[in-house]
Amino acid sequence: MWFSVPDTLAVLRAMAGDYDGGEAVDQLQHALQTAGHALTAEADIEVVVAALLHDVGRAPGVVEHYRGLPHEQAGADFCLRHCGERAAFLVGQHVPAKRYLVVVDAGYAESLSPVSQRSLVRQGGPMTPEEVAEFEAHPWAREAAELRRWDDAAKVPGVPTRPLESFEPLLHQLWR
Repeated sequence: MWFSVPDTLAVLRAMAGDYDGGEAVDQLQHALQTAGHALTAEADIEVVVAALLHDVGRAPGVVEHYRGLPHEQAGADFCLRHCGERAAFLVGQHVPAKRYLVVVDAGYAESLSPVSQRSLVRQGGPMTPEEVAEFEAHPWAREAAELRRWDDAAKVPGVPTRPLESFEPLLHQLWR
């Protein structure tokens, strides 16, 4: 399935009003806040786009195509088709990065929202030492962990964000 940039913006807009498991912000605001954190950190275009699209695997029109896949895998495939390998890796690893950070950062688990704490259990819990070593060996692991931290910080009601349309030029630069 192929999506144009306007299709993708429409898919993201459709995430407005969808509160994942009872989070404090809807999925559109969450995506915009996450991408905003990437911009503040002066991340490059691939990382900003991955931050914006990290939960696209939950979006109406995308989730139906990838029925049965976890959202991070669906999102990774979506990004591989449209944005490239690096964005796909970052999107696909934002859940494993949570499992990783729980192991390597003593205070991380307590910083997670209640929804993220519950989903951690469903997602496999803390990584094993072998999984940690495998995760750390990847050249983009640090960026995946940073994206995860932005994801966790992007759940604050009322935070001003850039409008979705402001990301359109970035998507066009990267789109395949």
